[in-house]
Amino acid sequence: DQETGWYYYGARYYDPSVSQCLSVDPLAHLREWVSPYNFVQNNPINRIDPTGALDNPVYGSDGTYRGNTKEGFTGEVIIYDGKEDFTKLTKTQLLSKKGADTYDNQRGSLTGSAKSKIWTHIASQLEGTQIYDETFSMRDLTGGKIHFDGNRKGSWTSSYVLGKGKGKITGSDKYSYSTTVENIQSSIGVHEYYSHIKKNQGDKYSSHRLAYKNVINFKALWNNTMDDYKGFNMRTLLKYTKSEARRTKVDPLYRNLYKKYKNKR
Repeated sequence: DQETGWYYYGARYYDPSVSQCLSVDPLAHLREWVSPYNFVQNNPINRIDPTGALDNPVYGSDGTYRGNTKEGFTGEVIIYDGKEDFTKLTKTQLLSKKGADTYDNQRGSLTGSAKSKIWTHIASQLEGTQIYDETFSMRDLTGGKIHFDGNRKGSWTSSYVLGKGKGKITGSDKYSYSTTVENIQSSIGVHEYYSHIKKNQGDKYSSHRLAYKNVINFKALWNNTMDDYKGFNMRTLLKYTKSEARRTKVDPLYRNLYKKYKNKR
């Protein structure tokens, strides 16, 4: 707009003088931890915002982040090495192109290094996010990244020194739920980082079940996770409730959720 100097992106006006949009993001409910007036999720170096709305991430087969589909940085992770300009395509349109596929369909062909890079990038988008009473920072993680080790038994493991608030997160890629931004961020950010590394909740103190409760109660991510992820967490919450608390049912607060999602896989 020549009179105001504002930029119009189709969904919102942006004022470059204050680096802020002038109305709320129409997709703000998908990113409740940042201001609905934010632009490029406060990360202009790594993110673009072609429409003024929330910016499905696309990665090369080597794990390099390439950008987002029209829907933005949410939902299923896509692997694509082609030359098509996918920023103007929906996820469905891109997946119809030769060479484009989901992470879950391609996980057998991806190297450990590529998986580490993808997980690290997804986790890094949480930088500065308030998770309960802690602020997520990649600086607290060994090497500033998420590591890969296919020999680990668990889907995700954390190693840390009690009380230090720093540690190492490693993925084995053996998780059974779908690979979406919200599923991965919830596992890494809430379960591993917050619950294990920051709060030291885990097997050693018979408090692992609390990590699953934290995941369920962090609604900004939980509400946008997939049903298979919810099912995994509800079943595992029951498992640890039985082994740690010697109870045969999850706590009353979680029983309706358990009934709803226990068979989702």
